[in-house]
Amino acid sequence: MHDLSPRVVEVASAHLPPCEPSAGVRKKLSPIRAPCNALREVRVRSSPSLVPPSVRAGFAGFGLGFVPVLLLLAACGDAVAKAKPASVETLSAFAEPANNAARDTSIARVEAPTTEGPPTPAMPVGAGAGAGVEWPLRLGRFFESIARLEAGQAQGDVRIVQFGDSHTAADIETAATRRTLQDRFGDGGRGFVAIGKPFSGYRQEGVRSGMSSQWSAERGVFAKGKFKGDGLYGLAGISVEAKHYAARAWTDIHARTSRAELAYLEQPHGGSFDVFIDNACVGRIATRGVRASSAFRAFEMSEGGAHQIGIRASGDGEVRMFGVSLERSQHGIVLDALGINGARAATCLQWNEAHWSEQLTHRAPALVVLAYGTNESADPRTTPQVYEQRLVDLLGRMARAVPAASCLLLGPPDRATTNDGRSWTTSPKLLEIIASQRRVAEAAGCSFYDQFAAMGGVGTVARWAEEDPPRASKDRVHFARDSYAQLGTTFAASLITAYLAWRHDAGMKVQR
Repeated sequence: MHDLSPRVVEVASAHLPPCEPSAGVRKKLSPIRAPCNALREVRVRSSPSLVPPSVRAGFAGFGLGFVPVLLLLAACGDAVAKAKPASVETLSAFAEPANNAARDTSIARVEAPTTEGPPTPAMPVGAGAGAGVEWPLRLGRFFESIARLEAGQAQGDVRIVQFGDSHTAADIETAATRRTLQDRFGDGGRGFVAIGKPFSGYRQEGVRSGMSSQWSAERGVFAKGKFKGDGLYGLAGISVEAKHYAARAWTDIHARTSRAELAYLEQPHGGSFDVFIDNACVGRIATRGVRASSAFRAFEMSEGGAHQIGIRASGDGEVRMFGVSLERSQHGIVLDALGINGARAATCLQWNEAHWSEQLTHRAPALVVLAYGTNESADPRTTPQVYEQRLVDLLGRMARAVPAASCLLLGPPDRATTNDGRSWTTSPKLLEIIASQRRVAEAAGCSFYDQFAAMGGVGTVARWAEEDPPRASKDRVHFARDSYAQLGTTFAASLITAYLAWRHDAGMKVQR
């Protein structure tokens, strides 16, 4: 038998005594009812070497072996977080069965709650004819999760993770999508965000983060045409690290939160760090391990009011932090906006696959959204064949990590170019990128959503930039806040419309 149990190695700090909150502090943080060394924790370990050969062989066609992840929950005290799903269904690809609407008959027989939710958002005036979700039945497993949520049968949140470029990183469009879906189906929490600032201008709705100068961003670099880095950057592909004593990083939380789960790297020569909630020290975490692996530790907090979660390096080794997941005590929709300025689909392929698989598997999304294409449309050297192969490779990684998740390719919005600085036209390369994404989505069993068509098609961004006030920036690439919000709301409305149609076809009560 393989030993999958995590081995915990605590390292005493030479600079600071282990943080031990007083009884008064523990009383103030009422949901945490145990000393620091017995706080509720969630840890994840995995290694390809632990996977039986028969399992690896089943995924040989995808390239690297599938890496299962063991989740161990060690509870303490009597504070109980909401139940989380124990595992995800193991399937070999994203593609849905032909009759996916009737796959889960237990859901099909359940009537929706009698209390009606908010009305389905209407499409904004002027939305393109292609604004709907293409191949919506391929979202069947995602829709099943929502149906369980509406029926009160959910065992956990319905999580959506969206990987993308600066449009996603800004978390304006995704914030509108998040709010619309949460208003309709319930608010499960803010989701995954950075702790500290992994890049200049990092911002996310409902939080504000910062860090001292001893911390530095770590996500690898390109040098002489080659990528250099270890690829161990967490779920979002961005991390911060420090080894100096008293280096501080924090996240101010304004969104309603009752549970915060820190994600970090365990590694040989790893250091330790203290955790602070609302300036009260609640524990010390050691990150030294026999090998590099993902690790997670969760802390409870009262849901009312704002909070701050902070960390302070102890100076006894390198600490690498990936971020923090913010959740609520109730089940609902959670949408993670995992964007990086300047990113392309190929960016994800630079990350260590086994490590990223650990992270994504632990997150257990019901839907994975890929929102790339804008930056690729500015690169005339990338042929459609090369671009499509990169998308296929990325979707293969996702399928190996979370085979039970639905997938959707979110096409890029309009982008205009100019030769003389006066006349702006939609980039021909952008249309090529959208066509490639649609072909790959169809072949891979994913859904597709055409943002370009939804916002009005050819010439839209050039017109928006000339309006008063302008709805697009001068670069004809990015948009005003209201325009992003319109795009996000329209996307959410299309998802809801597709879900209601799925419910109707499955014979379930439909509420609008």
